[in-house]
Amino acid sequence: MAQIQLIRVSSEYAEKIGEYRAEFPDNRMRVTLDPARIPGMDYLEKYGDGLKHKNILDWLKFCEDMSDKLTWYMSIRESDSKIVGFIIFRHKLEYDDDDKEFASNFGYSVRPSERGKGYAKEQLRLGLQEAKAFGLNQVRIICRDINIGSNKTILANGGIYVDTIHGMESGLAVNRYDIQIV
Repeated sequence: MAQIQLIRVSSEYAEKIGEYRAEFPDNRMRVTLDPARIPGMDYLEKYGDGLKHKNILDWLKFCEDMSDKLTWYMSIRESDSKIVGFIIFRHKLEYDDDDKEFASNFGYSVRPSERGKGYAKEQLRLGLQEAKAFGLNQVRIICRDINIGSNKTILANGGIYVDTIHGMESGLAVNRYDIQIV
C-alpha cells in the first residue's frame, strides 16, 4: 500500500472530488437509509447530483460552516495526489443521526478501484489520531453487519464489538464497535 495522508476537504480538490464521487455506482450496496449517501462524504447528496463543480463547491462551503462539529478529510495517496478515500470525523455522536443508537464518530469510504489495498485501515488509523488530538479517548463506530471489509477495518484498529442492532425504518442491521484511543 502506498502512503496516504488525511487532508481537509478544500476547493482545490473540487474536480477530483467529483471524479471520486462518479466512481460510485448508483446500485452499490446501500449502507445508509438514504441510498445516495456515500460514507465519508456525508451531506454531498443534498447538493444536487454531487458531480457538478458548483454543487461540490456548495458542499465544501457547508463543510466549512460545520467545522466546529464535523471535519471531513480526503485520504490522498502521496505518490500521485489521488483521492483514495474520504472520512468524516463527528466530534460528538449527536451530529450523526436522529437515533443515537445508530450514531458513529466516523464514516468512511474507499474509492471502488482502490479497495483491498489497506487504505481503509490506514485511513481510520489516521482518523483516530485526529480524534485523539481533538481530545477523545474513545469513539463509537458502526457498519453494516454484512460489510466484511469495514468490520475487519474496525477490528484491525482496536475495535471492540458491542452488539448488532436493527433499524426499524431502514431494515439494516449494523454492528457497533467501541475503540479506545491510546
